[in-house]
Amino acid sequence: MKLFLPLSMLLAAAAVALAEPAAPALRDRNDYYRLEDAQGRGIDARILHVGEFWAYLQRGLQPPQRIELERLGAASRELLAQWSATFGGAIPPEQMKPILAVAREASRGQPLFVDPDPARTWRRNDAFSDEFDAKKLDERKWTADLRPWGERAWRAENVWQKNGVLSIRAKHDPHKDRKGNEFFYTLGILQSTEKTTYGYFEASIKGCSRFPGLCPAFWLYSNGSEKNPAYPHITYSEIDIVEMLQGGFDPILGKSTGPGHIDCNLHTREIIDGVETWRRPQQWPEVCRNIYEAPWDPREDFHVYACENTPEKITWYIDGIKVAESPNHNWHLPMSMAFTMELRPPLIRWAGNDGREPVPEEATPDGFPTHMEVDYVRSWTR
Repeated sequence: MKLFLPLSMLLAAAAVALAEPAAPALRDRNDYYRLEDAQGRGIDARILHVGEFWAYLQRGLQPPQRIELERLGAASRELLAQWSATFGGAIPPEQMKPILAVAREASRGQPLFVDPDPARTWRRNDAFSDEFDAKKLDERKWTADLRPWGERAWRAENVWQKNGVLSIRAKHDPHKDRKGNEFFYTLGILQSTEKTTYGYFEASIKGCSRFPGLCPAFWLYSNGSEKNPAYPHITYSEIDIVEMLQGGFDPILGKSTGPGHIDCNLHTREIIDGVETWRRPQQWPEVCRNIYEAPWDPREDFHVYACENTPEKITWYIDGIKVAESPNHNWHLPMSMAFTMELRPPLIRWAGNDGREPVPEEATPDGFPTHMEVDYVRSWTR
């Protein structure tokens, strides 16, 4: 019986240089392959990652390099496409660090994308950017003095910057509010003084040491009376760029989640049949629910969490790689940018549609104080 292979596969096979000539074209993700540019000049390289626009290659012990796919010959692009289909998926953590180093060097003040679109250009938005290098917070951009909101007992003393890093703390601090309600922790929030809607927002964040019970977060939310005349039915917009360390039971997954479970969710209120109605991940999962299972622990190191909001869609990135996308139905209102530390089960329980209650029997000083860290926040518009 004769086997006939498509011409594209034959071309790809011809472009491969293997240690054993008789081995299959795509044997292992760590093999070396022969690739040629559009002028026919060749290199032998290990393929680390293939995107829509760029490939990351490594020659011997040299640092990885990023090559635009359009500069390669047709047979090499075909080979890279086959490699991506076979071995693409998640990038192994040991390969991610050198890829990120190359991506950061190539970005040079632009958003961090492992696979940037060469046709896009970006303009920095300084109102929502900060390197946190000054001796104290820039009060023109930020406020940390917000009134408590139930068990979210914000305290300005729980927010500071030092040595180029912003810290936001959670502290075991039993107290009562003005109504006599008892709470057990004080927390920190940093909120922008201005509001924004569309753009690209990224921050380098390291989670807090205690797990479970706390949620370090970076998010956008509408918190005033501003509305968008083009969308009069929308009364609230919230984009969670990242919520991490939310240990607990996930009713949709049907299991408890670990520290690598990361939420990139959406929340909104809108008028439906004359009634103001919440639409959240549990009510509208096909739009509002996005989950990323990190192959690393967000408590151990800084990672870059980002989101682009456009009138058409919302796209999330972690360490420069796209991890989720949702259509933009309701996220068109002016929103504040915020970094927060908030309580999660078992230290609180959910109570009603928009309520949280402390759990006195679970209150403990163990693991407190603890804090999240933010190396920088940077924002751009197209």
